[in-house]
Amino acid sequence: MDKIIKALAKSRPFHNLSEETLKEITPLLKGNVKFFEKGALLLDEGEYVDYIGIVLSGKLAVSNFYSTGDENLVNILEPSYSFGLEITCTYEKLSPFSIYALTDSEVFIFNQNAIFKKGTIPEEYRSIILQDVLKFVANENMRKYHKIKIISHYKLRQKIIAYLLFEKQKNKSDTFIIPYNREELSKFLCVNRSALSHELSSMQKEGLIKFDKNYFEIISINL
Repeated sequence: MDKIIKALAKSRPFHNLSEETLKEITPLLKGNVKFFEKGALLLDEGEYVDYIGIVLSGKLAVSNFYSTGDENLVNILEPSYSFGLEITCTYEKLSPFSIYALTDSEVFIFNQNAIFKKGTIPEEYRSIILQDVLKFVANENMRKYHKIKIISHYKLRQKIIAYLLFEKQKNKSDTFIIPYNREELSKFLCVNRSALSHELSSMQKEGLIKFDKNYFEIISINL
C-alpha cells in the first residue's frame, strides 16, 4: 500500500492530495497491482480502455508499430507516470498506441469510474482530481504537438536540433540530461539509429554541441 500511495502522490491526477487523503481514498479506488515482465505487452493499439494505470516500478514504452517493423516511440513512462487518462476521456476509448514493458514493471490499475463518476470517493477530493486530469490532458496534447513539430523537419540534423532546443527550453539551461538512450531517441525522432549517432558525432566535432551518453550541452545551434 505504501508503494501505491507514494506513486499516487507524485502522479499528475493525485499530486495535489495530501498523504492522509490518499490513504483514505486509495482503498476506495478498488484497484489492483499487476506485474509485467520485460517485453510484455500491457496495451495494444486499438484496444478498448476503461481503466487508468499508475506506474509503481520499472519503465514502460508508449509506441506505434508499423508493418515495416519500424517503431515510433511516443513516450517513456517511469514510476508515478500515468496512462489511460487521455484515452478514457474520449468517446471511443480506443488506444491510439501500444504500451509494453522496457523492464520488469509493476502497475497499479483501477477503473475510470472511480474518478469520473460520483459516489466512489468524496466529492471534495474528486473535484481536485478532475482539475488535475484536465491539466494533464492539456499538457499531453502540448507534448504531442511539440513532437509533431520536431519530427516534421525533413532533414535529420534539423530534427536533432529541434529536439535539443526543445529540451533546452524545457530545462531552461544549455546543459541537460535527456530521458532517452540512443535507441530510444532514434525511435522518438523516427530515424535510423546509426545515422543518428553519426550525425551527433559530426555536430560535436563541428563544435555545435557536447554530449556524453544522455548528457548534452548546447554550444551553438539554430534552426
